[in-house]
Amino acid sequence: MTGETKTREFEPACRRMEWLDPFYKAVWEKAFAEAIPISGTFELTPRCNFNCRMCYVHLQPERIAYYGREMNASDWIHTAEEAKEAGTTWLCVTGGEPLMHPEFPVIWKELCQMGFFITLQTNASLIEGKMAELLEQYPPKQAKVTLYGSNDEVYRQVCRVEQGFTRTDRGLQTLQELGIPVQLVTTVIRQNLEDVKKIAFYAWLHKLPWMATGGVKDSIRGADSQAREVRVQEKLDEQRKADIQYRMNGHPVDPERKPATYCRDYRLGYWVTWNGMIRFCSFMNEPNIPVRGQPFREAWKQLIQYEEELQWPEECRSCEAREVCFKCAGTLATEKFSGKKNIECYRKKIFWRQINGI
Repeated sequence: MTGETKTREFEPACRRMEWLDPFYKAVWEKAFAEAIPISGTFELTPRCNFNCRMCYVHLQPERIAYYGREMNASDWIHTAEEAKEAGTTWLCVTGGEPLMHPEFPVIWKELCQMGFFITLQTNASLIEGKMAELLEQYPPKQAKVTLYGSNDEVYRQVCRVEQGFTRTDRGLQTLQELGIPVQLVTTVIRQNLEDVKKIAFYAWLHKLPWMATGGVKDSIRGADSQAREVRVQEKLDEQRKADIQYRMNGHPVDPERKPATYCRDYRLGYWVTWNGMIRFCSFMNEPNIPVRGQPFREAWKQLIQYEEELQWPEECRSCEAREVCFKCAGTLATEKFSGKKNIECYRKKIFWRQINGI
């Protein structure tokens, strides 16, 4: 946006965290007000023993060097120490499959001893033997486990692996035996759409909280993603139409609100990629602010500046549907940099015109 921008009030993500204890909610409010990096995600590795069709991170081992150097244990531990000093309290450890980092046990032990509230995001298929012993000795506050089917055949279609469900189910049982709280997460694509009810039943049967999403995005970070081929577009279109109707009925989008303000991590969270870049969105391939070679506080300062300066592209600012289009910087980036036509924006404009009888 050029010229002077009018400042408008908006509700940051921390004010919608009703599940938080009032004390911690106040802590998050303070972090937002003072731009303290209270929440972080460490994407340890792009390696994974699954090959999910919709993944935006996974790289084959021989391709990793082309996109950068994996942070080693020393890099991650140093970054964590500086992040903690800067204010990080909540930490998510993810990947790829984080347990596949060559030095995962060393990294995990050190992170746990630093006192973070840690969520481990995993496919659970490798939680056995020494890895289970490690988690028993150093348990996460929570394990967020991806569950992509209710049987091995669905896993074969979604994750392109053999015995995927069997291994995941065994890992989930181990986590429960260890008393580690588990949150199940399912990405719904064409290959598991008919299995969703059985997945939900599995969650109910094992008394595990479960959430599902169909928000599949193109990868612009090197992964061999088939997002456009596997996303359930007709379901997404139904949701888009309902959202546009809702916006038209007295809940318009503020076209002057900056892109990063819609993000959960705005002013209080960050994502560190496997090759050492700090960003506010895992789907984006920018900014390239390194956490290696400079103090973490300086990298965080640069990220905040990037968030404040990031603006919508001109086509968004002049679009006729701008007040009914709930935009996401990550989605726009994946559409723009994938080199493909921006289908989502095109569809929203078509729906807007249909609703308005144009």
